[in-house]
This record gives sequence, structure tokens and C-alpha cells, in this order.
Amino acid sequence: MARSTRERASGLSALVVAAVLAVVAAACGSSASTAIPETLGPAGATPSQHGTVAASSVAASSVAASAAAVSPSAAAAQQSADPVLANALTQLNGLTSYKFKFTVKGGSYASSVGTGGVVGTVVNSPSFAVQFTYADLEIIEINGKNWTKNGSSWDLSPYPNLPTTYDSYGPAVQLAHYFDASVAPYYTAAGDETVNGVLTTRYTAAPQILNFMVGNWGVTPANGELVQAGDIWIAKSGGYPVRWKVTATGGVAGPGSGGSADFEFLIDITGANDPANVIHVPAS
Repeated sequence: MARSTRERASGLSALVVAAVLAVVAAACGSSASTAIPETLGPAGATPSQHGTVAASSVAASSVAASAAAVSPSAAAAQQSADPVLANALTQLNGLTSYKFKFTVKGGSYASSVGTGGVVGTVVNSPSFAVQFTYADLEIIEINGKNWTKNGSSWDLSPYPNLPTTYDSYGPAVQLAHYFDASVAPYYTAAGDETVNGVLTTRYTAAPQILNFMVGNWGVTPANGELVQAGDIWIAKSGGYPVRWKVTATGGVAGPGSGGSADFEFLIDITGANDPANVIHVPAS
């Protein structure tokens, strides 16, 4: 497909991405030449053209001065991650399709995700497509083309390859940014649990490895240190992440926090490889 990587998501701050949805400033590239089938879904799957998801710079420029945030690469010692954790992103991108929900509370940028979060469907094969809701918008993104729902119709953006909210807040983008090879070794197995109807192994984070992530979301301690916790649940069959949750208590309910002093970052993955996960290309 025309957009084989998500690298164009890199360098976008969360606030800029939200603004892009409302105000289109310029064209970002040439239109996709790949033919778009009328319906995208798991049937007749061929190798995905989605490729590797690049790291998103969520609010990076706004929190560069956060002295409390410790880069995972600096914190990481010569440890090796459990192979299941090391392959979590690859396994997620290897799913034919799935549904997701991403919500954030607290910190300085929760409001950029919206109170309802980002909710949608991802299809990886036969070619990448995503349909999601964000705030009061519903968007379809396929092969560098974006449609926004307007009543009962869909409006095609005149600007090809224009990044959307998914390109910063999609689950694969968040995993690439906050769960890379320097972070995964600091999650250890804590038993098996059923989450979202899927049998999983729960992995719990060493609190200090969450400093970078929590700081990057603009979480400020009210007094002393934050109490941080993180868990990721990996499907025992398939090895993909089913849930990822990071929290921090003892923060400040400042601007952009959505009124919450406590921070919560939550991603849920459901409907893995469900044949019902179909995205129809709008007529336009």
C-alpha cells in the first residue's frame, strides 16, 4: 500500500493531531496508487502491507522539560525480555483484524484523547484500514485516503496521506512508543487471567520503567513521588496484547487532565481475527 509504515505519525504532538482534524493546513503527499477494494476485511487475506509501526511523539515537545521522566533506554540494563513480550507488537500487527479502545485520564494531555477515548476497528489484511471514532468524529483511513462522516454521507479529504488521530493514538503506535525493547524486560509474569474473554498471562511492570511514559503524558506529582503501576495482558494463544494499563496516583488535576488527579492509560483489544471486522470503503 502507499503508506507502508506509520512513520508520518512521528513528530506529531497530541495537540497538533487533534487540531489537524478540525483545520486542514496543507497537502501532505501524493495520492495512493494502490487500488482499493470495496470492502476490507479478513476474508481472502494476503500478506499485510501495513509494515512496521513507527514511534509516535505523543506530546513530546510539550514535556521535554520534564525532569522526572527517565528515558527507558537510559534506565535499561543488559536485560532480555520474555520472548512473548518482545513479540507483542509483531503479533498485534500480525492479526488479520481487531477492535480497540484507548482512553486516558489525568496528566496534562488526557483531554486530547477525549472523554470517550479513541474507539475503532483495524483491518491488517488484505491491506491496512482503520475506522474509528474520536470526540464527535467518525473517520475511515485507507491507503492514504481519509473520509469523515457527515450525517449519512462520507466526505473524502482532498489532502492525501493526511495524518489522523489514529496515527498518534492507535494501539500499535502506542506500543511502539512506550513498549519497546528497552521497556519490555522490566515486565515480569504475574499469573494467568481471563481478560476480555481471552485467556492471558499478566505481566507487571517495575514502577521505575514507567517514569518516561508517565512523564511524557504530563503527570505532575502533587507532593513527593507518584505511585506508579503497569500491567500488560498477553493472549496465551496468539501472543498479542489484550489489555495494557498504566496508572499513577498522587498527581495534580491540572489543565488538560480531564479533572482527574490520578492518571490512567488503558488500551483494550477485542475481536481478534473476527470475520465481522469489516470496513466498507465509502462511495465518493
